[in-house]
Amino acid sequence: MALSTYVLPQIRRYSQQIPRDPHYRLKASLMTGYLVGAFTLPFVPPLLESRRTKADGSYLTR
Repeated sequence: MALSTYVLPQIRRYSQQIPRDPHYRLKASLMTGYLVGAFTLPFVPPLLESRRTKADGSYLTR
């Protein structure tokens, strides 16, 4: 009980504070770009391969 009365106000105060790091937006945008790339890049080669096989007609012979 005592822990929750101490921790919850600290979390609220932390979430309302402005980040002190001057490069926070740069770091956040780089991390967002990294995560988007990490989750979408594995799907690019299969997509390109399926488009290529559909274009040359070998997709129908599978």
